[in-house]
Formats: sequence, C-alpha cells, structure tokens
Amino acid sequence: MPESQLKKFGHLTRAHLEPGEQLLDIAVVQPLRGASGVGFGVARAVGSAIAQVGAVKGGKGTIADSFPHDLPLGTNMLTVTDRRVLFLYADATRKAARPLWGVPRSAVLGVERRPRLQVMAKFRLHFEDGSSVSILTMRRRSIDSLANVLGSARRQK
Repeated sequence: MPESQLKKFGHLTRAHLEPGEQLLDIAVVQPLRGASGVGFGVARAVGSAIAQVGAVKGGKGTIADSFPHDLPLGTNMLTVTDRRVLFLYADATRKAARPLWGVPRSAVLGVERRPRLQVMAKFRLHFEDGSSVSILTMRRRSIDSLANVLGSARRQK
C-alpha cells in the first residue's frame, strides 16, 4: 500500500479492524453509480447518465447491487484487509469513519482496470456471484495497488 495513503487515512480504519486483522490497502474512491458529472443543466444530466451506463452489472440482491452509492460529500475509502474488503465513509472533518459495506475477501475475484474517464481513473471490482461494480479514483496507482492485493480480473461478457 502506498505509505501516503496509510499515513493519511490509516487512523480512520483502525476502529473497524477485528483483533489480529491486518490492513493491506486503502484507496480513496467514488462509486460510478451515483457519481455526478461536471457542467450545467442538460449537459450535466446527459453526461452523468452516459457515465453510469454499466456502473453495476448484476441484478437486485447481488454483491455489486449492495455496493454503496449516492453518498454525501466526504471521503470514501475502499479498504482491504487480510480478511475483508470494506467501504468506509468519513465526513469532511475526517475525524472518524463509518463502515457502509463489507464482504469477505474471498467474495472479491479481482480488479479490472478500465479506460480512463477524463480526469479520474476507472476500475471494476468483480465478485464471486458474477456481479461487478465500476469505481472511480483520482490515482491510477490506487488501481495498481488494489490489483496487487486483490488480484487482476478480466472483463466478463
């Protein structure tokens, strides 16, 4: 894990680790489903709608469907431990984080790097039930780091 991510956000994760659980990676992310585009009026609405096509693959009740979205302004952290993958949310003060989602590590098959969307890098998290979710991050290194910890996944048709 990049040391800067650990120094910056590690204190927010400690309260959510089980005894003996080891923190492996933290990536600041934005789920594609619920992400809003830039611009104004109709152009913003159209851009956001296009960007969210395929944000979640899998039907109701899948692991991907349960992934958080439409979040308030704050810091969203995809957190990987030796046992689990967690999604933690911290408000603007970054004094504490709260868990919004989590699965055993075995439920995550891997990370698939996707074509970049303007400024943000995009990746897909694939799950054991065949579902997947698209996620954005400002740092391409975050995708590489997650892939090193969780493994790489190929695009599923």
